[in-house]
Amino acid sequence: MKTTSTKWMLCLALSASLVLASACGKNNNEVSPGTPATSEATSTPDDSAAESIDPFAKYDPPIEVTAVRDLPASILFREGENIDNNVWSREYEEKLGIKIKYLWTSNSDYSQRLNVSITSGDLPDIFPVDAVQLKQLVDAGQVEDLTEVFEKYVSPEARDLILKDPNQMKSATFDGKLMALPRVGSPYDSSQVLWIRADWLRNLNIPEPKTLEDVVAIAAAFTTQDPDQNSKDDTYGFALTKDLHKGGFANIQGFLNGFNAYVGAWIQGSDGKLTFGSVQPEIKNGLAKLQEMYKAGYIDEEFAVKDGSKVMEDLVSGKIGLSYGAWWNPAWPLQTVKDQDPTAEWKAYGIPALSGTTNKLQLSFPVAQYYVVKKGAKNTEAIIKLLNILVENGYSKNANIEKYFIAEDGFLYNNYPLVFVSPADGNVNIHLNMKPALENKDDSKLTGEEKGYYEKIMAYRAGDPKSWTNEGMYGLDSAWPFVKEKIDADLIQHDQFFGAPTPTMSQKNANLDKMLMETFTKIIMGEVSVDEFDKFVSNWNKLGGSDITNEVNEWAAAQ
Repeated sequence: MKTTSTKWMLCLALSASLVLASACGKNNNEVSPGTPATSEATSTPDDSAAESIDPFAKYDPPIEVTAVRDLPASILFREGENIDNNVWSREYEEKLGIKIKYLWTSNSDYSQRLNVSITSGDLPDIFPVDAVQLKQLVDAGQVEDLTEVFEKYVSPEARDLILKDPNQMKSATFDGKLMALPRVGSPYDSSQVLWIRADWLRNLNIPEPKTLEDVVAIAAAFTTQDPDQNSKDDTYGFALTKDLHKGGFANIQGFLNGFNAYVGAWIQGSDGKLTFGSVQPEIKNGLAKLQEMYKAGYIDEEFAVKDGSKVMEDLVSGKIGLSYGAWWNPAWPLQTVKDQDPTAEWKAYGIPALSGTTNKLQLSFPVAQYYVVKKGAKNTEAIIKLLNILVENGYSKNANIEKYFIAEDGFLYNNYPLVFVSPADGNVNIHLNMKPALENKDDSKLTGEEKGYYEKIMAYRAGDPKSWTNEGMYGLDSAWPFVKEKIDADLIQHDQFFGAPTPTMSQKNANLDKMLMETFTKIIMGEVSVDEFDKFVSNWNKLGGSDITNEVNEWAAAQ
């Protein structure tokens, strides 16, 4: 159960609280999904004027809303409960008068099953989709325009949260019409930091890293100088999975950022046009250094066949003491390491750049999922009410985290809501609010959510090692001081393309990505020269990358 509580923090980061506020500050575009409704709604529990509508008004009699959805394989329920009967399903019925009837759920092939339903037109009332499916549904006229019901029924708190980053709402807007609710989140939750075993640094009398060269030197020492002091040659200096730059644990994104290389992101080139970060010369420089480190034995020679779970096993067994990863890594896998070895002291550090240079913090666009309403469905406004109650219970002054998200015993409820969002600046603000509270031992100014984390941090400090997760994620030595430092210095590299894939992306991205993964892996392992990168770039452009770049810039020009 504690392992699963990790997943809640991951959700809160990638979708839920999970990336943060500067994405908004840099954008001058304002979202205006529509104007307030002036006509009466046709199927609502309240036909009063828009300005007097209660965003939480209960349907009487209750209504039934059909849905389908994906469920993570890790989801757990209390005894006697399931997706149809849990704290959130009861909340919907008791507070809103909405009964959710799931036609089907899936934890592995949701997208494929939904594609079949889209093709056949056999759709439920409310369901989550990805960007490709959203565009397909909009083009086919299969989903409702939510502009009017959003303006009419959204609560003030939900409005503030979902409009915090205009681009996130913009990604669900077509020809000025809001066609879906984006599962908004924090762009800052995708940022990488460097996690190092500080106890190993002390064992070897090594100072904390300031530059990328320092990181490489630490990786060397952790490989060759017996950092765990067990008199065995059984450690590696650098954690890496077969997924390379993907995922939020043991990847190369943060390392490459040290070279001012931004893999997987669309960035602005010297000519002002958008260009793909994965094919820039700086990537080659980073791969060359990784090849040197692999040859020297700092990277596990079997990394190319190990996923995150396998690399976690190496961390738990004390084989690795350095890893680039996300802010939520204390929840998974670092808490598991600490459970096995309470003396293991993991600490976050910023992403060091090459000596004499400055780098940026790479952020991903946080919206990967959208909630839509089937064309012709009754009670279209119900989706807005589901949003309102989520925000009220999770992020307002009345939030009750232990009842609705994560129980006192660590049991998770965060995957139960049909509609889920999280604040664009949530986790940075949580840390900023937590800092004075922890320093002064005074939680009186914290929100309900923040008090929950504060209590767990204090429990850790009082001797409960299993509560270190919250210390690592929100405490004084968490990732957020380094993220905030980059925000304040305006050193943020956003992925500047978002929304539905371009036509050529849809056709060719899978093959291009496969080519990238194979080439990068072979270069790191020394199976090919680093100059193979130049051939990869040429082939990437010939096999569709050039067309994709043109389409991305046409999209950017239209924004």
